[in-house]
Amino acid sequence: MFFRKAKEELALVRAFQEIFFDDDGKLSKDGGKVLAFFRDEAGARGELGKGGVPYFYDTKNRFDANAAAFLLGKRRMFDLMVKYLALDEREVFRLTAAEKRGRDDVEEELEV
Repeated sequence: MFFRKAKEELALVRAFQEIFFDDDGKLSKDGGKVLAFFRDEAGARGELGKGGVPYFYDTKNRFDANAAAFLLGKRRMFDLMVKYLALDEREVFRLTAAEKRGRDDVEEELEV
C-alpha cells in the first residue's frame, strides 16, 4: 500500500515537472507565468484587504468562516502545485517577489 502511494506521488511529480519545466530542469518561462497566475488567484502573496484586514473578515471586521474556507481552499491548490513541482524555496520566493521587484527582473532570474 505504501509503495503504491509513493509510486503514484512520484508519477504526479514527474507529470507536473514535465508540464512546467524546460529541458534543463528549470521552471520554464511559460510555466513561471502560469504558476504566478495561480499564486495571485490563490492569494499566496499574503495580501490584506481594505484597511489592512485579511480578506476573511467582512467590512464590519467580523470573521467570515465561509470566505476563509474558500480562500484557504484556493491556497491549498497552489500549495499542492508547488509540492508536486518539487520547487525549492528560492524559486517560490522569486515568484512571490515578482510584484515587489518587477516581473521582468524576476523572469530574467528564472531564465538563468
